[in-house]
This record gives sequence, C-alpha cells and structure tokens, in this order.
Amino acid sequence: MRGKTGPRIESPILDRQFETVLKISNELRMHSVIGKTRPLTSTAQARFSALMVSAMTLLLIAGFSACGGGGSAPPPPASNPLPGLSSISPESTAAGGDAFTLTINGQNFVSSSGVQWNGVGLTTTFISSTHLSAFVPASRIAASGLEQITVFNPAPGGGTSTALVFTVNNPVPTITATSPSGTVAGGPGFTLTLLGANFVPTSSVLWNGSGRSVNFVSSMQLNVEISESDITSAGIAQLTVSNPGPGGGTSRAFAFPIESPMPLAILTSRLPDSAGGKDYYFIPLATGGVPPLSWSLASGSSLPLALSIDTTTQDSAGLISGTLGAVGTDTTYNLTLQVTDSATSPHVVTRDLSLTVHGVSLGRNDACTAGTTAGTTQISNGRLRASISPYGDIDVYSFHGTAGSQVTIETFAGRLFLPSQDWQGSFLDSVLELLDSNCNQLTVNDDIEFGYTLDSLIQNFSLPYTGTYFIRVRDWRGDGRPDLIYDLALTGAD
Repeated sequence: MRGKTGPRIESPILDRQFETVLKISNELRMHSVIGKTRPLTSTAQARFSALMVSAMTLLLIAGFSACGGGGSAPPPPASNPLPGLSSISPESTAAGGDAFTLTINGQNFVSSSGVQWNGVGLTTTFISSTHLSAFVPASRIAASGLEQITVFNPAPGGGTSTALVFTVNNPVPTITATSPSGTVAGGPGFTLTLLGANFVPTSSVLWNGSGRSVNFVSSMQLNVEISESDITSAGIAQLTVSNPGPGGGTSRAFAFPIESPMPLAILTSRLPDSAGGKDYYFIPLATGGVPPLSWSLASGSSLPLALSIDTTTQDSAGLISGTLGAVGTDTTYNLTLQVTDSATSPHVVTRDLSLTVHGVSLGRNDACTAGTTAGTTQISNGRLRASISPYGDIDVYSFHGTAGSQVTIETFAGRLFLPSQDWQGSFLDSVLELLDSNCNQLTVNDDIEFGYTLDSLIQNFSLPYTGTYFIRVRDWRGDGRPDLIYDLALTGAD
C-alpha cells in the first residue's frame, strides 16, 4: 500500500506471517476472478471463507506482534545497583529526645531503596538517586549508643551499602533538689531522692566523690542509698551525678547539709481536758533529736480509762486516743510521756503531764471573753481533733504564749483521712482567727490555697506580748454538723 509507513519492524516471525498472508491474498484474488465469470461451487465457497478467516487472523496477529503484545518474551529488567553512602544529617542526637527525620546522601539510590537502623528498616522516602530521607521514631534513641546506618536496594542486583555511624549521646545531668533537703548527724541510713533532669538508666551518683547505690526512677528522679556512716558528723556533703559516654558528663555539685541535732524536747505542756464517755484524740509535740521519733509511757506510768498511745514512728506517732470511761466526779490523772529519737545512740526525754476527765459534759467552747479563759478549751502545743457542731457553732481555744515566739496554727479538714468515711476529708471550709487577750483579731486566714486547699494556716506569727491568746475556728458558710470534723495543730506556744 502506498502512502506513509512507519519504520519496518525487524522480526522473523512477522516476516513469515506476512508471506502467508500474501499467499492467501493471491488465492483470494483468483477466487474473486473466478466468481465474476461463473458461480462458485459449495466446495470453492467453503475454501474462500476459510481463506478469508485465515487472512484476517494472521493480519491481527501480525499487528498485535508489531505492538509488542506477543511474539518473543521481553528482555529481563535491569539489575539494581549497589547503593553507597557518603554522609548523613544529623550525625548525632541526645538520648531520650523526640522523633526526627534523618537525611541520607550517597549514590545509586532507587525508588525501592530502604534505610536501615542497625539492620532494621525505617520508613524511607525516595528523593533522588543521591538523596533519601527516613523517619526515626523516639524509641530508637531512648538510650545512648553507636547506631549503624545502611541503605538496602532489593533484587535483582542491589545489596546493602557499607554503614555510617549515627551517635546517640547521653545528656549532661542536672540536680535541682533533694528529698529530704538535709538530715541530722548521727541518724540511721536512708533513701535520698535526687530531683533534676537528664538522668539515664546508667547514671551514677557520687557522695563526696565516692559512688553510691543508685535506683533509676525516671529522667527526672534518682534514688540513692545513704548509710549511717555517711552522716556520722555535721557538715556539707557534695552530690554529683555522672552520665557515661557517648556524650554524657558530670553535673555541678549539689550541697546536702548535715546538721547537728537540736536537743530533744517534749513541747506539750498540758493535755486537753475531756469528759467521760467522749472520744479522745491528741498528738503531743516534740522537737529536736534525730528523726523519726517514737513515743511511749515512761516506766511505771499508765494511761487511764482505756486510752492508748501509738508507739510507732508513723505520722500518728504519740497519738493518745480512745473512748474515755465514765467518771463520777472530775478526776485528774498523772502520767509521764517518753520520746526516743533514732540516733545510733538514742536520746530519750520524758515529761510529766496530767489529764483531767470531767464527770459531766464540758459544755460549749464558743465564747471569747476578755480577761478569762472560761468557755474555751485550754490547749498547748500538739494536735487535737474536734468538730463544728451544731449548726452555726464556733470553737474557741486558749493558750499561753511568750512575747517574740513564733506560733503556727493550722486546721486539717479537707486533708484528713477518716477511715470511718468512704471519702477522704471533711466538708468543713474553715476560717481561722488568732485573737489577743481582749478578743481582738490579730490575724486571720480562710484558705491555704484558694480554690484548692480550703484548710486554714496562720504561719510563724510573732506574738506581741506574754500572756493569754485565743484561737477561733468556724465554718466559712456558717454551717455546723457532726461530720464537719477537723484537726487543730499548734506550735510555738508555751
């Protein structure tokens, strides 16, 4: 056929197919001529139809083959090259950091290349034959180390590149605080909590340059075991934390004070009066010595009327509690309290006290009258329990103080744990007042922290004179009922 033709496809198979088509074409031409002069026989018509079908089939096959859809198998795909690395960015990071993107530079990267971290694949993005990026999750850099970075090209061909090293550095640690903040010389060993930043599981702690047993809690807390031999004398201990390489380093020294113990003393000068049949709850106060302190009754002394004393070293140490038995008349019981500290050579002190149990109800303690303690509950240093009840109740206490002494008065209601209840704390929203001997207000506090701690605190108030003072406790709403329970703590009194 004349006209424009495309380039000739060199193929032996196509050549043979076209030769066959030409032969069939010639036969068809002959049949066509014969058919014009005379009718074809049935045999000739069948032969003519078969030739037409063969010609069309071969032409279709020839055209399909020319377009690459048949004929011989296509050549095998080209082999992937072996990748090579020249650099990575960044080359290092700090242990415990956030996830990040790692950039890989090199050659022979393909779209199916994968970046490997110590032989484990990372999510990889192909940028070009010389650039890849990979996502490194935070879990890969949780701890320090030297990590192997490679690139893998799949088969055919391909392979794994030589490795480049990515460094996960330990940070430099910092100490910001300790708990406790200090201790007393001559005490027992204890667990010291270090608070700060950039601690790692392999952190070490030095106490005056000597290593101590460490328990890693988190990147912000370490627990260190301090022995009694570390605190035999007063002074300043230097604490440092070191993180090993790679990276790492040593913190600045943190000063931990070891103080000489103050003299051990019982500060409670009187026990609150009560009445027969009433529940009694009072924790005496001691100071000095080497904590923790333990309480007991001196030899030969006893508590009256089924009362008991907590002899543990817990928060309730020294608690005198129980239900007082009935008495016919007002009765005063004498007893001797004893407190012992935790020094390696314990200190022991005692104090004679008395408890008066009234045969009849004490009546209400809601009156402040100038010049007299009548209508009040007389107290000393320690912690007692009471309630604002009935509705509209006010509790008034009296104590004796010395000019210049600093008193601290605190209520515990919302912060109480009351085993008899299914919830923690009392619903009392206390208001706390300190009054002078003429019932004039010296200072007042409603909430320790408005909106969070509804208990009240008057702290380190310097007393202006020597004599009688009053404490007044009430509910901010003017409420009152038996479950508005509170503890009142007083320190700094005579």
